[in-house]
Amino acid sequence: MPTTRISIDGLWRCLCPAINTITSAHSIPSRAIPRKAPITPNPTLRPRTRRFHNSTRPQASWGGGWASRPDFATSVEDKSRAIPPKNEEGYDSIVPKVKVTNRVDNYEIAKLHEKLRHLCTERGAYHRIVELVELLIREKGEKPALIHYDALIRANVDAEFGSAEVVKDILVEMKQEGIAVDSGLYHGVLQVLAIHPDYLLREQIMQEMKERWFGLSPEGWHHLVVGLIRDRQYEVAMDKLEQMQSDEIIVQAWLYDVFMFQLCEAEELDEAFKLLQYRFHTQKSGILPSVWYYLLDKFSNAFYYEGTKFIWKCRIETSDMMPSDGMCLSTLNLAARHSDPPLATSCIRILSKRQSALSPYHYEALLTAYVGVQDLETSFRILTIMTKAGVLPDTSTTRPLFLYLTSSGSLPFHAWSILTSLHEEGNVIPVAAINVILESLSVLRKVDEAISVYKNMHNICEDGPNTETFNTLLQGVSKQKAKKDRAMFLAAEMAALSVKADRLTYDRLILSCMKVDDYEDAFRYLEEMILVGQGQETEDGKKGWWMRIGTVKQLVKKCVYSKDERAWDLLDEMTERGMANHKLRGWANTKWAEFTTEAKAAVTSGGV
Repeated sequence: MPTTRISIDGLWRCLCPAINTITSAHSIPSRAIPRKAPITPNPTLRPRTRRFHNSTRPQASWGGGWASRPDFATSVEDKSRAIPPKNEEGYDSIVPKVKVTNRVDNYEIAKLHEKLRHLCTERGAYHRIVELVELLIREKGEKPALIHYDALIRANVDAEFGSAEVVKDILVEMKQEGIAVDSGLYHGVLQVLAIHPDYLLREQIMQEMKERWFGLSPEGWHHLVVGLIRDRQYEVAMDKLEQMQSDEIIVQAWLYDVFMFQLCEAEELDEAFKLLQYRFHTQKSGILPSVWYYLLDKFSNAFYYEGTKFIWKCRIETSDMMPSDGMCLSTLNLAARHSDPPLATSCIRILSKRQSALSPYHYEALLTAYVGVQDLETSFRILTIMTKAGVLPDTSTTRPLFLYLTSSGSLPFHAWSILTSLHEEGNVIPVAAINVILESLSVLRKVDEAISVYKNMHNICEDGPNTETFNTLLQGVSKQKAKKDRAMFLAAEMAALSVKADRLTYDRLILSCMKVDDYEDAFRYLEEMILVGQGQETEDGKKGWWMRIGTVKQLVKKCVYSKDERAWDLLDEMTERGMANHKLRGWANTKWAEFTTEAKAAVTSGGV
């Protein structure tokens, strides 16, 4: 009896992965459509000559020739992997491993088709779909048709086993077999591409649908947009989403969620915020709490002010959501940067209700927000609140106040009047609040006014001045000429109040003493500085106090111009302490040589 050999192609390998092993062992004659029992030959019937599949066929030019391009070509070995091996553990197969049961065989074809359609809507049904298609073709004798190919395509939606490459092969095979493609199959391909993105295949599908006047269903629109998002084509995806909105297609909430998540990951925060605003005004109840929480975290960490403030107002201030400490801190810093006192105050209010105590950096951000709107009274009140809470402010805390007070010569005096009124209300005035006023006056070169404020600080500050107070005043004194008497007054005040001097105090006293012709006091303070600072560690990690490099350079020049031999001792000490002095020493040698030459010339002219 004549037999027909079946050429093994992609669909056979898709339906029966074990065919490779069988064909490699020995060749077995088979029928185009397997049957359960032999059929008596009929001389009037010719054997089936139309090929069912052909593994050696040339590549088709389906859809305008994309299958013929090298980047889409798939080898026989690749097709043999179209159906990955299933995980047998816990797998409920629709077809038994050895033999199909009578229960399945007795299914009517219509019911099997209905079962196939149902499986295409289930998750994790990849192998069951493939087995059912195999059953219909091999056991039930059906010819490969659109319903089988459509099911195989939709099986590739599976995230683990699906592949866009397999879909390409199936489409090429359908073209060769002359099976027309309908709108449903195109939608199935778009569904696969939403999981396994392929830009070129998607463009070809959309072009084919346009040529055949196939429209997209709402579900197809969703799959199209998701595929574009997966390809990171955010602008195109946004255009398609806007088209859906203009066409009044109901957009599912999950698509908005996916889009906003991906926009945030791509740091497209403006677009994510616009999408959030649109959803809030159109489907407010459809936004999940987890989405609000995620967006607030992203916006606050990226210091995106508009989005953070919007969510804070819509969800936090209405007590619909409780932010974490990290979100509160990020939002607090954001409020400080944008000078938003209400937002900063709201953050502090939430943090203060929790068990953890507020730290200085919390108050500093709050202070910065109020200084940004030029609210001096509240800013200084925050310093008093810090003191009452046991968090003592220091110089770093008052930097925003210092920058603002130095912008105008009248602001320090206005600040002093505010502190006086706060003291009269019973508030405890910290010394840091007065020090920032003194520092502002010193920078504005109003040294006498600063000393006048210092003399009155005892009236409102119970703690009195500290080392920082005197260092601040000495900074202003040392920058002006003929103010040595002010420096000596401050030194006497420190001794009377038992305020300990530090390295900076001595350094600025030396600078003040160099402003007059008689600079012997500068060396006296230098000796005292060395004596007091023995064993003390400086900022650069060295032991023992000595002058800063700028101060010692000025003292060397003072000595050189005065023809004082101690200049060389200072230069040697600089070398020993690792201070760069090569240029300074060269300059001193040159000047000293000039003085020597002038002296010799004067002696010579006098002798003549």
